[in-house]
This record gives sequence, C-alpha cells and structure tokens, in this order.
Amino acid sequence: MERRWMTATVPVLGVFVVPLLVSGCLVTQSKYNSMLQQQEALEASLRGEINADQVKIEQLENGIRVRMSDSLLYRSGSVELHPQGRAALDKVTSQLANMAAQGNQIDVVGNTDNVPIGPELVGRYPTNWELAGARAAVVVRYLQEGGVAPANLEAISNGQYHPVASNDTAAGRAQNRRTDLLIRPH
Repeated sequence: MERRWMTATVPVLGVFVVPLLVSGCLVTQSKYNSMLQQQEALEASLRGEINADQVKIEQLENGIRVRMSDSLLYRSGSVELHPQGRAALDKVTSQLANMAAQGNQIDVVGNTDNVPIGPELVGRYPTNWELAGARAAVVVRYLQEGGVAPANLEAISNGQYHPVASNDTAAGRAQNRRTDLLIRPH
C-alpha cells in the first residue's frame, strides 16, 4: 500500500466546500472540522515545544502531522526516550487515544540523517533503517502504554531516505533526525 502525505493549505477564515475530496476518499465537512479541532488541541498542548522549535504541527491533505525533533525525544546516540520527550508525549497521549478511539490511524515514522551509525550503536543497529525503526517502535510502545489502542498504531522506518533538508550541514542533518506522528482517518 502506497502512503502519500501531502501538505494542504487550510483556510482559517473562509468558505469551505462540502464535501471535500481527499486522496480519492470523500471527507465530510464534520470530519474535516473534527480534524481541525484536534489539530488545534494538539497545538495548545505542545505550545512550549512548538515555541522552542522542537515540534511542528501541520494540517495535511489527508490528516495531521506532528513532527518531533530527535533532540526532544531521544537521548543522544540512543533509542531511549529522553525525559523531555516522555513529557511531550504525555501531553498528547490522551488526545491521541481519543483520536484512535474515533477511528483514526496513527503512524509513527522514524527518520534519520545520512551519517553512518556510530560505534556505540552499530552492533545493535547496523544502518539508519534499523535505528529509525527502533525509535519509532519505542514511541509506539510508549503511546500504547499510555492508552492508545495498538490496532491504530504503526511503527514505520524511513531511515535516511526522506530528508526534509540537506544533509550537507549540521542544521540540515538536525532537521532530518525526527519522528513524525501521522494521524489520519482510517
């Protein structure tokens, strides 16, 4: 199954066309409004992290993306959740559980930069595929322990193959090391 995530511009004030056509599926005005309210609630819960440039939330054509930096979620050179990362996830776990209960799918997608795995991790995670997948699985497990229905969760590894910035600079590599929560109607 091919997954396509596309960013859409969401007018806050304006006229909405009912019904909306999203990726070949009919989305009702009420479903669209519900997703918009859920996005706003996530933004309110993570306001501090958003202001610190650790989290970015976007309305997509077919859902919501919560982009979390690896520096927020993980200890350096580890797949273990950082206390700040656990705290950020705790702020939205009940909202995510409610969204899953309403039939939304939550894909947790791990991404890395293109730097080869260092000697401290290479024995356990030989490539960025494994590292990104392990980090995504840690977040999925944490969300499940917090009450999000496991049938609505998926851990996905993009490895280094979906960069959002150039890997030629430290700033670009930092942007590429991220975990995305993709929330979409199921």
